[in-house]
Amino acid sequence: MVDIATGKMIEGAIIVVWIALILGLGLWSRKRVKASGDFMVGGRSIPVWMLGMWSAGASVSAWAFFGLPGAIYASGAWQHWAICTPMIAGFPLTVIFLGRWMRISAKKYNLMTMPDFLGEVYGGKLIRIFAAIGIVIACVFYATAQFKAIGVLIGTLLNIPYQPAAALGILISAVYVLLGGFIAGAIINSINVSMMIIASLLAVGLGYAWTGGYGKMLATISAATGGTTWLNNDAALGGYAWFFWISWALLLSSFGLVGQPAIVQKLYGIKKPSTLWLWGLMGGVIFGVTCPAYCYLGAVTKYLAVTDPTVAPAITGLGLGADGVIAWLTVYKLGVESPILGGLLIAGVIAAAWSTIDGFIMMGGAAIVRDIINKCFRPNWTDKQLLRNLRIGMLVVGIIMAIETLFPSEIITWLAAIGWAQFAATLTPALLLATTWKGVTKWGGAAGVGVGTAVCAFLTLVYRLPPTSSPWGLGTAKFFATFYLDAGAWGMVLGFLTIIVVSLVTKKERGPLYYDIHKDVPKPQ
Repeated sequence: MVDIATGKMIEGAIIVVWIALILGLGLWSRKRVKASGDFMVGGRSIPVWMLGMWSAGASVSAWAFFGLPGAIYASGAWQHWAICTPMIAGFPLTVIFLGRWMRISAKKYNLMTMPDFLGEVYGGKLIRIFAAIGIVIACVFYATAQFKAIGVLIGTLLNIPYQPAAALGILISAVYVLLGGFIAGAIINSINVSMMIIASLLAVGLGYAWTGGYGKMLATISAATGGTTWLNNDAALGGYAWFFWISWALLLSSFGLVGQPAIVQKLYGIKKPSTLWLWGLMGGVIFGVTCPAYCYLGAVTKYLAVTDPTVAPAITGLGLGADGVIAWLTVYKLGVESPILGGLLIAGVIAAAWSTIDGFIMMGGAAIVRDIINKCFRPNWTDKQLLRNLRIGMLVVGIIMAIETLFPSEIITWLAAIGWAQFAATLTPALLLATTWKGVTKWGGAAGVGVGTAVCAFLTLVYRLPPTSSPWGLGTAKFFATFYLDAGAWGMVLGFLTIIVVSLVTKKERGPLYYDIHKDVPKPQ
């Protein structure tokens, strides 16, 4: 046991060492970046184990390590089972439906982004533009969740306001990504994910020590006032649990992972296509270890609040809502009881955030610069011009993310959920149908991506607007009562239907990669 000031100092020292390591690796990686292909996909020579770790880290992110524990503490354990657990299946699904074609065709068609893949399968510029717009929207929301988590933790640790703390996290992340790109991300995030695994094991051990076991913990919570409702999925969601489960467990979390470029785009960088199965295995296993471990801390904190009447007021006193759970647990509880463990848990959260942030800054910049400007309007750029403009585009996207981060209106869980759902609605239908249905066409693909992007973005706007009149700004439970499915689920469903219907009634125009995938379909003369 130490006093809180000493505990914060010890935890802060651990974080400083961690930050120094990350920036040092970013500087070292800069020497290996000589072309845009090195920057975007690491020259397609990254070992599969490294990319498997990075993809798992990108899927977990601060959403699971920071946001979900708070949401579980506040609303119930249903969010873990509906959102987190089905994502484990997303990794093998990606390998089955998409991985082989992405990696094998990457070098032949110089693929670096998800709009690249869609453009080469479906053909035309519109599908690239619509996909890039959806990616930028999703990147801003998902990255905001990561930056907010860093800001909350650093602010709590250093006793500084949220805004400057978040700005510090943004600055550090931007520096090492701009320095090293994909290579820096692969190396750094292997270390990040290693820290996440260590922190996850610590989380499970601490939780067991504090509660005496999972069964005892749930029994104690159930016996407390409101505990039965907290444990009941349907009651916690106001009677609409099944709609949430259909939206997330069936659609967005499992099949929706196929449309997450921060995860799937790593397949372009794998050195040997024959090792794709290992990427899927590593991603699923690491995710299955790390995500539930930190979700467990949300239930553990609920137990602590039930058994100790000072816990809930202490969390509320931070003024962070549900996002204060991990901040209180690591800085104020462990900062006194075991600051070294607290520092490692904080490092795990920051590692989870940084394992994701770099990918989103890169993707957002590439969506604007490469997928829209270069591929559609300025195809004659030299590689040097493209690399320079990629860095400029990433800086612009980073500024947009920073503005959103300084004024976030949702808790971290839902900021990340909005981003994840937008990715899924924009990309998943077109990606899955590209490899499984011979009937797709250029106009069907463009229309489906456009509809998925627009529907999800519009319903997200509906969800976020101030609650001046129904159904605007309803929040989660009332949103489901009104629309039955999540915004992203509607985008996915309508995106699938649009691609199918429009493809059936339009000319059979396709891109060259389509005929590589569907070899029995004759090429037009």
